[in-house]
Amino acid sequence: MHNKNIYQLVQSHTVTQPEKIACIYQQIQINYQQLINKVDSLAAGLTQLGIKQGHKVALFCPNNLEFTYCLLAAAKLGIALAPLPLTLKGQALSKALQVADCEYAIAWISVAEQLVNNDVLATDNIITIGGNSDNLIDLVNVMSASTAQYDEFPVENINLPYILTMTSGSTGQPKPIVFTQATKIVRAFDATAQYYQLDKSDVVLVSTPLYHSLAQRSLLMPLMLGASVVILPKFSVNAWLDAINTHKISFLFAVSSQLKALIPELAKAQLTSLKCVVSSSATLESDDKKSLLLALNCRFHECYGASEMGVISDFDITEPNVPINSVGKPLPNLKIKICDAERNTLSNGNIGEIACRSPTAFAQYYNLPEQTAQSYDSDGYFFTGDLGYLDDDNYLYYVGRTKEVIKSGGINVYPSDIELVTNYLPWIAECAAFGVSDDKFGEVILLSFVCNDTAPVNAKMQLQMHLFKELTDYQQPRILFEMKRLPKTEMGKIHKPSIKQAYLESCN
Repeated sequence: MHNKNIYQLVQSHTVTQPEKIACIYQQIQINYQQLINKVDSLAAGLTQLGIKQGHKVALFCPNNLEFTYCLLAAAKLGIALAPLPLTLKGQALSKALQVADCEYAIAWISVAEQLVNNDVLATDNIITIGGNSDNLIDLVNVMSASTAQYDEFPVENINLPYILTMTSGSTGQPKPIVFTQATKIVRAFDATAQYYQLDKSDVVLVSTPLYHSLAQRSLLMPLMLGASVVILPKFSVNAWLDAINTHKISFLFAVSSQLKALIPELAKAQLTSLKCVVSSSATLESDDKKSLLLALNCRFHECYGASEMGVISDFDITEPNVPINSVGKPLPNLKIKICDAERNTLSNGNIGEIACRSPTAFAQYYNLPEQTAQSYDSDGYFFTGDLGYLDDDNYLYYVGRTKEVIKSGGINVYPSDIELVTNYLPWIAECAAFGVSDDKFGEVILLSFVCNDTAPVNAKMQLQMHLFKELTDYQQPRILFEMKRLPKTEMGKIHKPSIKQAYLESCN
């Protein structure tokens, strides 16, 4: 089965179940035969424009059916897609296309016009989605091409670059991560469908931005499996609950911040169709895990992973006596070790960098052979840049990013220790700790926090007293910075560089 490319795996269902619903987006439902007809038309149209195997195409597209057609047409033709957020602007926009060597772009109309105005790509090489522009080709026209002349056999080589994913939160030079179709296939089948016991009877929900790797897996995996996928334009509590009830969703990956937002509603909702929910992208706090265990009437997993490796560890929180503070055990066929700064292996219980060896690894960082080589050791373990430790039962505990360790007065301070203690206070809605430069200590600790409605009038003083009582001297935040909300990425992760920027602006 894994010798076929992604397009062929999906296309095979037009033989066995052509009328089965493949994709649902808002009010539109399309079956497998209709899906492949659309994809074939797009592939023919792209071929007519001169786009062929090996070309790199930037994709700026919201969550919709067009994203699906582009993914499958790229798989058929052997094109590499670079899916990017619609929010990219200015230098960051042109830099992303430049580092990924994108000769073409399929772009939402607002981004397409930016590409033209900033002279990033030739107008002949830009295809618009979601609207017309005078000098640009529209995706609808591209998809009206006749397939008769161009319906060649799909590309057989599944080890060509297929997806170029930009490393998130990257400052300066972005690093495109190269995935082949082979990687995407093994992640879909071995690390998802088999691991979570999914089959073609399942209905899978996509509720995170599709330019992100895990959302692409949530889309491609059910289509390769012959199941059905429901695509949400964007996440909202009501849309998520409605989709599950309306379409009888059975499986989904959710971002931890989405699940946290859903807690108040889940107790009232009767989500009887759900078989398994997997929390991803950031660790859930123990109290939130306990609340979700009470609210969800299905298997509830938490996973930890890295874009380069896919899911690294996972566990079913509904199993009795599992350590709820952990992020689970390594997936089958995957090995983890914890290493010090010199990459020596540490014994259980010691915090160090998480390294892993996995069959779901990325191919390389695009055009960065040295950085690719440096990310591995001689035993083939990839160094994630994350800190954690293993217990004696082989459960992994996530502590934070190596770059986020605060070096205050020569001592390593872990932000997660400070955040954990801060979150004990019931009137703290959320918080984030990190280091800011200081001439005397190298770095001092800044703790940003958001209060909920139950906060006392003198919240900052109460917080300070609480921290004095609970933390050692070198862990004490020097700066307490109250905010109305903490800025987050589209994947729901707290974005510490934005908090730092807001703090610096407040000082001026």
